[in-house]
Parts: sequence; structure tokens; C-alpha cells
Amino acid sequence: MLEILKLIRIRNIAFAAFVMYAMRYFVVFPLLARQGLFLQLTDGNFFLLVLSVCCLVSAAYVINDYFDTKADRISGSRGVIVGKTITRRRAIALHTVLNVAAVGISFYLAWLVRCWLLGAVFVAVSALLWFHASHYKKCFVWGNLLVAFLTALIPLTVILFELPLLRAHLSADVAGETSRVLWSVSAYSYFLFVNMLVYEISKDIFSVDGDKAEGTMTFPVKLGLSATKRIIDGLVAICWVSLWGVYFLFFYPDLCAACYFAAVSVYYACYLRLLHRGKTSRNGLLNHLRAIMFLLVCFSVLFFYLIQQQ
Repeated sequence: MLEILKLIRIRNIAFAAFVMYAMRYFVVFPLLARQGLFLQLTDGNFFLLVLSVCCLVSAAYVINDYFDTKADRISGSRGVIVGKTITRRRAIALHTVLNVAAVGISFYLAWLVRCWLLGAVFVAVSALLWFHASHYKKCFVWGNLLVAFLTALIPLTVILFELPLLRAHLSADVAGETSRVLWSVSAYSYFLFVNMLVYEISKDIFSVDGDKAEGTMTFPVKLGLSATKRIIDGLVAICWVSLWGVYFLFFYPDLCAACYFAAVSVYYACYLRLLHRGKTSRNGLLNHLRAIMFLLVCFSVLFFYLIQQQ
């Protein structure tokens, strides 16, 4: 059981669930409440939605490790599980069960909200994750972009299953007010996208040997470490500018928000220092990025407070 939890990256799965619950109760709920609206999905059905997304993400980690066994052994960047403590056949079986559960739940919820397209989205994402692990991951840029894009869909999933029910039961004028909810959740998706892109590129720095052996065209393999670090510098600069742009556009002159964004900025600076120091461990570098993404999502709590004060 412990090996299975390692295989599906239980810490990352918990983070995905945290993101969804934070979006639902600290962003979507207060914004709807300001318009006299309420959440349409019951808590039980929302739990099923979270479970479906977590199963999909877990399946992605399983199939990724299935195809990356050789590269992981060569690079030694992380422990090998598939083919060692868990057989390849069991890994494929687990991947299948997780995908079937995710898609089955998604179609039930899609039927519930009368929008079959949402179920089809889960099928498409499942297929993309398979092709990413088996093919797209080896393509320059596209593999990183695909992972970042699919990660950005996690917070959006929360509102996508609410909107059909809201628009079905409300007048067009009132339903139009939900656009602010969608834009607010999209802002979190944007930051997750850019930071996940930084995370994926940073992770590739520590698996150059294995990626070369497998023919995977990552940034470090194709451009070298120096150029890769400059690209990361540019992406972090985009994050920093975007962060303060959000502050001055929507939260200025609130002191609490300013202090929060300043703390996140310090984490970005610490990450860049570690990146360029040269002898930083893989976990040390990536943990800083995990902390940044955690802090960005935790801002939803302060957002909830600020909405209540308006």
C-alpha cells in the first residue's frame, strides 16, 4: 500500500484536492453569495468531482512512471517503483481502474448538470495524459506545456460543473454576474499554469542523462543548463509581474494583500538563488516551487476575508 501511495504521489493528489476545495469555498462561494446566489452542486457530488479529478491525476502519475522506468534508473533523480516493487502489469491494471473510475464519475456528474460535454472532457484529458507519457513528453516544449495546461484545468473544473446549473435556474441577467467568478478562478489557473511550467522545466534539470538516453527533448537536453536557467528566470519574472499586477489592479492599497504578495515574492527570490547556486538538491529546489504554489492557493483564504469586508 505504501508503494502505491508513492506511485500515485499522494502528496500531489492531496494538493489537487486542496486546490478544488479552496476554490469552491473561498472563491466561488463568497462571490456567488454577494449576488444572493448559492452553490448548485451538493457537498456529496462535489466530493465525487474531487475524487474523479484525483483518480485522473493518480492515473497520470502511474502511466508516467510506467514509461519512465528506464530514464529514472539512468538519471537516479528519484526512486524506481514500477518494475521493482510494483510489477508493470499491476501498474497498467491500476492505471485502468483509476481512469475508469474518473471517467465513470465524470459522466454521472455531467448527466447531473445536463452537460455531456464535461464528461467528454475527462475522456479527452485521460487520452492526452496517456499520449503525453508515451509520446508528447519526448517532444520539445509540448510535453511541459501540456502538463502545465492540464494542471491549470484543476481549479477551473470547480466552476465548470457549477455554471450549467446556475445558468439553467437563473435569469440571463443574474447568470451574467457569474462571469466574475469564472475570471477569478481563471486567475488561479493562470498562476498554476506558469508555476507548473517552471516546475516541469526545473525538474528536467535533474534528469538530463536519463532523458538523453530516452531521446526526450527537454530544455536542458536541447538548450543546455545555462539557457534553461535563463528561461526559468524569464518565467519567474512573468509570475512576479503578474502577481503585483493583480495586487495593484484589484487589491491596492490593502496592507494584508501587500504583505502576502511580498512573502510570495521572497519565496521566488529564494528559489532563484537556489537555482543559480549550482549544488542544490532536486527536492530542495522543487520544494520551494511547491511552497510557492501552496501559498498562491492559500491566498484564497485572504480573498474570502477581503470579499467579506467589501
